[in-house]
Amino acid sequence: MLVREPIFINRRTVNYNPQRTEERTYRLPVDAYVTEDEIVLTASVPGMHPEDLNITLEDDTLIIQGELNGLKEDARYILRERTHGKFERRLTVNVPVDVNAAEASFENGVLTLVLPKAAEARPRRITVKAIE
Repeated sequence: MLVREPIFINRRTVNYNPQRTEERTYRLPVDAYVTEDEIVLTASVPGMHPEDLNITLEDDTLIIQGELNGLKEDARYILRERTHGKFERRLTVNVPVDVNAAEASFENGVLTLVLPKAAEARPRRITVKAIE
């Protein structure tokens, strides 16, 4: 079967250029939610090993970096939808976090990062005293 190029995907034309050699860094998609005590982020990074991820917190900037491999060098691709190559995500964390208690786990290709809020950033209940 003959496949014509370009291939139409999602109603737009995608031209694959095998001669393209510049390296691109893509923005890692993440999900994040907040609880009273922590900020939790998850990201899908299939095929990676935990030791290949680089996670840092500099001041109020969280940086997640790595590289997804997966392209065959001797193949002539007619369709490439899976992400590969270097990725980076920089997020501003606008509440103080306890960096020493931060935890990162990796299971089934999903990175989960838990950033506990610093004590001063956690909500505190203020007791109302009755005056008689």
